[in-house]
Amino acid sequence: MADIDVLSSEVRGDRLHALEVCFQNASPRKIDRDTAIHWLREGHSLVPVSGHGHHVHRGRALHLVEVDGAPYVRTDTRPIAADSISR
Repeated sequence: MADIDVLSSEVRGDRLHALEVCFQNASPRKIDRDTAIHWLREGHSLVPVSGHGHHVHRGRALHLVEVDGAPYVRTDTRPIAADSISR
């Protein structure tokens, strides 16, 4: 399982559109919502980060929450039918 840094997120309305992610020692890349859901289902850790150098703050890891059988990406585990990502 990979520990993946989330550098930024793009949310449109109540849906995640894209994440900018970075594996350790690799260049950042953008992934879409479907890829993020797939990686979370595979057990990878997606963790929002901010800052740089010795002052990096790691936020709450992203969770996959299902509401009425539909997947949502959230930094909390509340059963709300919307994606929600905070640092």
